[in-house]
Amino acid sequence: MIDLKMLIYDIILASYIIISVLIFVPPVLLSITSSDPGYLSLSDSIHTFFSPLCHQLPWRSIFLNDIKMPVCARCTSIYIATALGLLFFRLKGFGTKEFKMNWILFGLLFVPTGIDGVTQLFGLRESTNELRIIAGFPYGLGYALLMVWALPFIWALLELIWDIVSRKDDKTVNGVVKRLKDMVWPIK
Repeated sequence: MIDLKMLIYDIILASYIIISVLIFVPPVLLSITSSDPGYLSLSDSIHTFFSPLCHQLPWRSIFLNDIKMPVCARCTSIYIATALGLLFFRLKGFGTKEFKMNWILFGLLFVPTGIDGVTQLFGLRESTNELRIIAGFPYGLGYALLMVWALPFIWALLELIWDIVSRKDDKTVNGVVKRLKDMVWPIK
């Protein structure tokens, strides 16, 4: 029998792996041959795909063999770290496991990107691509942690809704409510 929760998790994981690989396709293909119209078209399509997701500013992007990657340095790091984090969690058996979110760790994973982005936004300094890569990596891991926690949480919420709609007994409903509370509430 198919475990629907794990299938959904695997689809999300595969999507992030594909996105991470797509980031490297234009510079690799165009390094092989920059004159092939098919390669140019594919590269343009990938840049267009990522355009709503990233500003793609050249001075904030990585260039491989003098070819601009389709997302900025920070987004590159975030996508790769998210894919690696999801893969790590999958190998550790998460995706269907319910667990209490460590909100402190979760928040700390976003701090480097927050500091880098806010100090740059307010003109206190200009970030470098190296710093964007370093700061983006924990953000991607935090995003992976959020997804691996959220999937079972959403599943439990749907279970609660189903139990209420189908008029299950109070013991069953209260059991699901307790599981949800255990996943969210930071204090025992």
